[in-house]
Amino acid sequence: MKAWAGWWPAAPRCSALPFGDRVVAFYGHRTQAIVTEAKAIKVPIGISDALALLAILSCDVAKGVRKLAPQYDQAVLITGAGAIGLLTVFLLRSLSVQASDIVEPRAQRRALALRLGARSALPPEEMAGRDEHYPLGFECSSHQAGFALLQEQMQPGGRLCILADGNLEPLVLLPAFHEKELLIVGSSDGWDYQRHAAWYFNLVREDTRGLEQLFEYTTNATGLIETFEQLARGEIQPVKILISYA
Repeated sequence: MKAWAGWWPAAPRCSALPFGDRVVAFYGHRTQAIVTEAKAIKVPIGISDALALLAILSCDVAKGVRKLAPQYDQAVLITGAGAIGLLTVFLLRSLSVQASDIVEPRAQRRALALRLGARSALPPEEMAGRDEHYPLGFECSSHQAGFALLQEQMQPGGRLCILADGNLEPLVLLPAFHEKELLIVGSSDGWDYQRHAAWYFNLVREDTRGLEQLFEYTTNATGLIETFEQLARGEIQPVKILISYA
């Protein structure tokens, strides 16, 4: 097995972008924007819009994965099967990590995690009763219940990365954190969007494992108001929404 650095080979930055190239860019929540070439990533032919969009978010996830640098034979626990948690599963499997388990209360998301490469996907009550403890963990739930479960299931001296940066409630350290002398790191934004995209596009040309299924709901610009109303009423709970402005 190669050292960690060899798992993520360096890729050249993109060359100049001719007029008309199809690109994906990162600039926050705006309908339209002018960005520098450094913030525009050329999308290769044959890559769908959904997969192209995930190049940005997967880079944010990859930064946290790189911080923990799991080895192929280390078991990893992930709490929360939203977009961040599911991308963590996908990237770990793509980097040959053999055992990633995920905790998620919703059955549909657990099923998607298994398709993306998780070894197991369990509801919280089942994970809490297991004897297995983990050297590495990723908090992707944004909830204290998930973070608490993660701390309890770690090995002494285990390492945690908080990947979910849109926390819905405060994340609190338990007595287990101190008793086990756990290490914790935070992560936000990507490590290098251009280099990651070159690696990511090569990856998804060969194996998507249904990654586009993260977009469980599709709408257009005129349907946005109704979409937000459905979200507020709890009628839909998609992992991600794909919006077309065509």
